[in-house]
Amino acid sequence: MPMAGSIALERAVDRALGEVPAGATLHVALSGGRDSVVLLHLALCARQRLAPERRPSLAALHIDHALQPAAIEFVHFCRTLCHQWAIPLRVIPVTVDAFDGLEAGARRARYAAFTEQLACGDVLWMAHHRGDQAETLLLRLMRGAGVAGLAGMPYQRSLGRGLLMRPLLAAGSTEIADYARQHDLPWREDPTNQDERFDRNHVRHRVMPALNERWTAEAQLVDSANHLREAGELLGELAAIDLERLGHDPGRLPLVPLLELSRARQRLLIRSCLGRLGLPLPPRARLETLLDQCAEARRDGRVHVGWPGAEARVWRGALYLQTPTDTMSGEWQCCWQGEVGLDTPVGALYWRLVREDGKPVSVRLKPRRGGERLQYGGRHRRVKQLLQEAAVPPWRRDRLVIAWQGDEAVALIGADLALAADGWRLLRAGT
Repeated sequence: MPMAGSIALERAVDRALGEVPAGATLHVALSGGRDSVVLLHLALCARQRLAPERRPSLAALHIDHALQPAAIEFVHFCRTLCHQWAIPLRVIPVTVDAFDGLEAGARRARYAAFTEQLACGDVLWMAHHRGDQAETLLLRLMRGAGVAGLAGMPYQRSLGRGLLMRPLLAAGSTEIADYARQHDLPWREDPTNQDERFDRNHVRHRVMPALNERWTAEAQLVDSANHLREAGELLGELAAIDLERLGHDPGRLPLVPLLELSRARQRLLIRSCLGRLGLPLPPRARLETLLDQCAEARRDGRVHVGWPGAEARVWRGALYLQTPTDTMSGEWQCCWQGEVGLDTPVGALYWRLVREDGKPVSVRLKPRRGGERLQYGGRHRRVKQLLQEAAVPPWRRDRLVIAWQGDEAVALIGADLALAADGWRLLRAGT
């Protein structure tokens, strides 16, 4: 007779399987450890309980970090297990960049690989459980995380073109171990799991046992994470209200209404906008520097605060949040026949250049250097003036390419602006 813990695991997986879209592929992250083997077995059994026409495709993904001699054994074990269970397996080798630590680098490489593997609508299951959640909360607490970080790992979230789910997040490690014994499942122990030089292992082997001696720490920590997640959702709703009032554009916030908010709401809104833009958050001190400079800036004050992967600038009474801008090399140039998709230092050109007289297009693209003129609206106009009239921020005016036919500029193309000279037209891709 199945034990109560096993029944609870099966029910949790059945619920999660019901959320997998029809026609999608369900990928299970398989490390070869006990938890991931249990999840793969649960997924296989749950799929078999469905009617054939409702069963999603099932596959396993193993990330080979190649960080220890045992990695070869993990790959062999996963291949053997998936062959026995008739489950397709993809082994993905990754390179770990450990500039910020081996744990962080391995995690970054792992999730990048998962993201790349998911097709539109696919679902990835990972075997994180309640103990992992408690450890995550403690680790993030020690790193000074805010409400969003202390909410721990979500049950599900988007991942690339698909969805990441953690069906066992409410389960305890004891339930998972009992299931493995009951079904006589094989697995492999990762030798590095005992290495307490890694923060998570130190928390698992030293900190959590000490806390559990005095309190029911695992359950209480997970309860706290759930409360913080709810608080984070409410703060997200507040930030959305403020963003709507400031114009809906997370990359451009009007400075006056932003500064009318309390300092806490300013921080909240900027962090929320950066999250919407997919940009990294600044350290607390850097964010305070930005807000101090914004408060002191005149309408046209030039504020520029950067941090790894993002920057903030103020221009014409607005705060711009964006990826860092680089100056184009003045030596770059290339030929262009007006086709869509040409790669340039400012990105791919999603414009098609045509001549109104129907003749073939053959121009040369070069970076803007200053002093150019464009025959536009029946007269020669300075490009600088056209950019000012179009409200293109100064730091983006050098991120433009100009199309030349001989000595005559015939088009101006950038992220904020696309203008064609008289007798020429720029058409968006698909038109």
